[in-house]
Amino acid sequence: MGGTVNDSQYVWSSLTFPTTTTMTMDYSPQVAIDTAAGTVARVGGPWESLTARNSGRCADVANYDFSQASPLIQWSCGAGANQNFWFKDLGTGYVQIMARHSGKCLDVADASTADGAAVVQNTCTTATSQQWKVQKITGTTTYIGLVARHSGKCLDVTNRSTADGTTLEQWTCNNGTNQQWQHTTV
Repeated sequence: MGGTVNDSQYVWSSLTFPTTTTMTMDYSPQVAIDTAAGTVARVGGPWESLTARNSGRCADVANYDFSQASPLIQWSCGAGANQNFWFKDLGTGYVQIMARHSGKCLDVADASTADGAAVVQNTCTTATSQQWKVQKITGTTTYIGLVARHSGKCLDVTNRSTADGTTLEQWTCNNGTNQQWQHTTV
């Protein structure tokens, strides 16, 4: 254990008791603490899933991992927080995409500009390799493209695969269905 607060592996949650016999607990990777008011509130959301048009599978942080540089893959859609993301508006026309389970952001590995560079999760920073433009897809209102600011390349399912476990990468934007994503509030 140990480490700095920013690297904390502790789970922050808000507990509520809607009745005398039930409890709800909503997980949040970040919280805001107002010591004057004595309140703890979650930061982030709404949380969304990202479903690849070509496969119907969801973007997923592999193995529910919390580590730096953990790869993004596609996997059968489920209820795991490793398939939930917050599109944090940066006010610049770009967003950071934060994984709910880890509080880390989608990042192009090593800020590479090459086709085929892996998309991973890393601690959120101001790096342009963690900034994504949400682009409308012509002819559909259901799907979007996600374009990395530093490279101008799109979030892509490798080799147009439909298999679980296929890595996500950046690739030159080509309007392929493996670069089209449906984002749905969870």
